[in-house]
Amino acid sequence: MLQQTQMEVVLKYYAAFLDRFPTLAALASSTEQEVMAAWSGLGYYRRARMLRAGAIDVMHRFGGRVPHDLSDLLSLPGVGRYTAGAIRSIAFNERAPIVDGNVARVFARVFGDEDDAWARAAALVDECTSPRSLNQGLMEIGALICTPRNPSCLLCPVRDDCATRSDALPIAKPKKETHAMRIALYLITDRRGRVLMRREEGPLMSAMWHLPHGDTSLLTGTPLTVHRLSLLGKVRHTVTTRRIEFEVYEATLTSTTKDHKWIDPAKLDDVPHPSYVRKALALIGSR
Repeated sequence: MLQQTQMEVVLKYYAAFLDRFPTLAALASSTEQEVMAAWSGLGYYRRARMLRAGAIDVMHRFGGRVPHDLSDLLSLPGVGRYTAGAIRSIAFNERAPIVDGNVARVFARVFGDEDDAWARAAALVDECTSPRSLNQGLMEIGALICTPRNPSCLLCPVRDDCATRSDALPIAKPKKETHAMRIALYLITDRRGRVLMRREEGPLMSAMWHLPHGDTSLLTGTPLTVHRLSLLGKVRHTVTTRRIEFEVYEATLTSTTKDHKWIDPAKLDDVPHPSYVRKALALIGSR
């Protein structure tokens, strides 16, 4: 959950996710929809699919016990060099290096250059007595002290050994170009208060339940033929480099469809959905 997502966001989901899937066996026996529903709002949904796929693989190939051998870990779905190192060092206290954005930044500033961070991480972990403590400490320094901007150098435990004591390194990479988009969303309800939604299969936010929408390349479902009654409001949402403004309309159907489903908003936790859906549904009370 913490990959590409900040701690304060993750804390809202972590305990509930573990309550729902307390063991590897529970996660492996779940459906993709159940996992995606518990993950809804965290974004980068491929992580949730890979987590479930990894649990299934561990149950089938390793008898339900997470392996600590590097090659075995790398054979699991969604596990790369960083994740394998984190598992080996933190779970098993093995001398395995890890490098994420925080650790790379700490190394760049402490050593005064941007040389191979993985080589430096390997050299440090080979000499330490507690790989678990070292790697978690490096990540914490990067997350809480050696921050991208305005680092708290006076509080840093490695200040005396730091070559820069500043935010001059690493050199910032050019930001990816962002794209502004405007998409019409349609809130269509029946007499029971249920909302019409569609499960998308496009490149972004796939396998999630979405509100019917206007013509767009972001959401792939065929647009419905609807009659717009009124604009309820606008909500904003970000997906990778896309900055989306959803215009939310109250609408009625003018043609029927078999590709959509009526969903009770009170049971939205049972289906996977992106966070913009709740923002849009909150506008219903403004009618």
